[in-house]
Amino acid sequence: MGRSARDIQDYVSSLDLPAVRTTRGAKRGAPVAFKQEKEVVAVGAQLTEFSDSVPADLRPPISNSMLLAQLAADKATAEDQDVMQWHAKYRDVLKKVGWQLADAEDRKRVITDKDLSVHQAIIPVLTTLLGPAAAATSMVVTVLKGLQEMDKESPWITLFDRESQHASGAKFQISYVDADENGAASVKLLSCTIEAERKITQVLFFKFSSQRAEMRDRQTLLSTNREVLESGKEAIAKKVGVFINEFVENIEL
Repeated sequence: MGRSARDIQDYVSSLDLPAVRTTRGAKRGAPVAFKQEKEVVAVGAQLTEFSDSVPADLRPPISNSMLLAQLAADKATAEDQDVMQWHAKYRDVLKKVGWQLADAEDRKRVITDKDLSVHQAIIPVLTTLLGPAAAATSMVVTVLKGLQEMDKESPWITLFDRESQHASGAKFQISYVDADENGAASVKLLSCTIEAERKITQVLFFKFSSQRAEMRDRQTLLSTNREVLESGKEAIAKKVGVFINEFVENIEL
């Protein structure tokens, strides 16, 4: 049985989030203006690709629900050394705001090429999740393949690195969002964890030769519909509104 609009609104209202940061310098300006065509957006520690089938008006509530889940996971696991608990809390929040989840098994990957960067290691994993046809035209795959030529100080990379860091490694997610003609949204989510001996900076550029580290990932399929998104839209937007400027960044190719 799905959750009612009142259940979602009450849950969002009671959810504990981190304190708003106020000392990180000047704001970057207005939050991203979502488009109708394909686009990639950094939502905190998550790279989110929207297909051109996702209506522009559904992109903000989808992004806001992802941001809400991240913030709640940050707060709930602030003292937890187990990085996987962050992902578990993230998924739990999405379920409670109306998303339906179907999980695959966690996988621990042995990286045999000791000079391989994180962004190179996850490309084949992401390609498997999306399927060859979708991966061939995926903007986020293009971003990862071209990362070496990008400015490491660009706003979205700075944001992603900051939010991905964990005391014992790093955690991040990559998602591909699609929708049908009725506004029913589906998400293919790749949750990744780099388990290391220290916090990792420059996460996507981190090479496994730098220190002893292992990569774990989980592939999750999520779905929801326009009615559910609409039922929680205002409550979630109000809850995350003060964070949006600092946690959402468009990725220009």
